Amino acid sequence: MARRWHLVLTLVLALTGFYGFYQNLQRRVQNIHWSRRTYMKLPGAECLNLRSLILNSTNKKFDISEFFEVINALQGCPWIANHTARDLRQSQFKKCCNASHTLMLTQENTAVGHTIQYDGEKKRSRNVTESLLHLFPKTSPFSKPIASCAVVGNGGILRNSYCGSSIDKADFVFRLNFPPLNWTNDVGTKTHLVTANPSILINKFKSLKDKRKPFINMVKVYGSAFVLLPAFSFSMNTEVSLRTLYSLEDFDMSSKVVFFNPQYLLKLAAYWKGLGLKFTRMSSGIMLVSAAFEVCQKVTLYGFWPFSQDLEENLIPHHYYDNVPPKAGFHSMSDEFYQYLQMHSEGALELILGQC
Repeated sequence: MARRWHLVLTLVLALTGFYGFYQNLQRRVQNIHWSRRTYMKLPGAECLNLRSLILNSTNKKFDISEFFEVINALQGCPWIANHTARDLRQSQFKKCCNASHTLMLTQENTAVGHTIQYDGEKKRSRNVTESLLHLFPKTSPFSKPIASCAVVGNGGILRNSYCGSSIDKADFVFRLNFPPLNWTNDVGTKTHLVTANPSILINKFKSLKDKRKPFINMVKVYGSAFVLLPAFSFSMNTEVSLRTLYSLEDFDMSSKVVFFNPQYLLKLAAYWKGLGLKFTRMSSGIMLVSAAFEVCQKVTLYGFWPFSQDLEENLIPHHYYDNVPPKAGFHSMSDEFYQYLQMHSEGALELILGQC
């Protein structure tokens, strides 16, 4: 009994300490004009307390103005890599999902006669024929670890970030949903893998049933990147994903279409739900961030920001290239973002929110 009360008292004191720190933080920042160029540098002890506050809270704890104060204050703390935290996260992802081997369907992890179970439609499946198997790459491109990776989201916070050169310094660059790269100073030029939501192919390019040249011209900007499609998540995705592959082959493009392995996505969704993340479906962003954690030694995130205001609370577009919001109630962007913020705070990855 005495031991139990001791544990309760310890917990109460810890929470009281976090609350006192947060109240002090509010007093320090309420009259300060924050700039994306210059942030108040916090003492090491306060940075430690701030990281502890983030790691021991959820985003539901704060209202939006308090949350911005916390994030702004964090900009005054240097990011410190924690290899122990990174290795722990990496081992957890490998144990659950094994992206280096199973992120995409390959001839190595699939065989003729195998049944592909769709991850978005539980009653839908497709048998692997010899002709289908030959469309898959022979092996995974992630058999060897990559030193540094940039995962580039499309958030409006990338505008005027001047992060292009930093992104291009990464050994491997992941991008999401065919973003335009004509904002070179902010988003860079390199792409090694880009995802594509089939709705883009269906709505913008008429499912590639009509003229395909506009689509081909768009893809050219990504060079020889892998184009990763969820062909076997929903039945409506399958044929348009296959047509994408055939189109790139017909035009002798250097890009290579590959398909998400639905079993990988099922395992990854179970992993995040086991950590308390609630969503109808994971976003492409968290899929790639999770995969990058497994295959990369250092992961840096750019453009991940689900809010309509920047760090100075100025209105910004949803994407750096348009202001089209995501489908309501489908993803859980703010909860995913808080996961990235916690991983940044523990030193497992670096989350870039200001100017580079």
